[in-house]
Amino acid sequence: MNTDKRVKKERKHWDKLAPRYDRYIEKHWKIYPSLLDKIAEDIETGSTVLDVATGTGSVALRVAQRASRIHAIDISGPVIEEAKKKVDEKGIKNIEFSVEDAYSLPFNDGMFDIVVCENALHNMIEPAKALSEIRRVLKPGGRLIATVAGIGESRRFRFMMTIFKFFTAFPVFHKLNLGELASMIAKSGLATMKKDIMKHPKDVFPVIYIVAERSNSELNT
Repeated sequence: MNTDKRVKKERKHWDKLAPRYDRYIEKHWKIYPSLLDKIAEDIETGSTVLDVATGTGSVALRVAQRASRIHAIDISGPVIEEAKKKVDEKGIKNIEFSVEDAYSLPFNDGMFDIVVCENALHNMIEPAKALSEIRRVLKPGGRLIATVAGIGESRRFRFMMTIFKFFTAFPVFHKLNLGELASMIAKSGLATMKKDIMKHPKDVFPVIYIVAERSNSELNT
């Protein structure tokens, strides 16, 4: 699939969802406040952070007090516009939003202490390309915080997502379990340091949570 077709396919759903994105999250992911707290706990004070697939900026907003600087990107222009509105309303000055492709990040090698990719890798056609770019822009010793919907954790979850996708055209390209996500991240050259599965009783799917590190001995390998 060429780049233009792939970007259009990945972007289409989120462009349409943008005005009601936050309501969608509130309805379908009751775990979300706890997930944001968990991510914030894994952000060291003073870190330079890249938020990949920021959506309407919830992660960036939650960790802004801990980070020195945050670059927050998304493939969808409309969701970035929603994110900018929220930041302007709150008067937060250390977040910069832009529309970017996670497969081709416009940042220098080794630029970030932490990259967050929250609930997005399973929505990418080729997540390995995004992970390769994430590894490139992480400093040696830098960490990736990645979460995905744990659709692959059971046959029931996979079946329910199949039905949900049929009726909503929701763009899920990978139905991952914890081991599969950990393996995907390992193949990118990052070592898993922490892993967990979270689920709110009212949510349909669990959330897989992984923190992985780029080797501190690397320079620009």
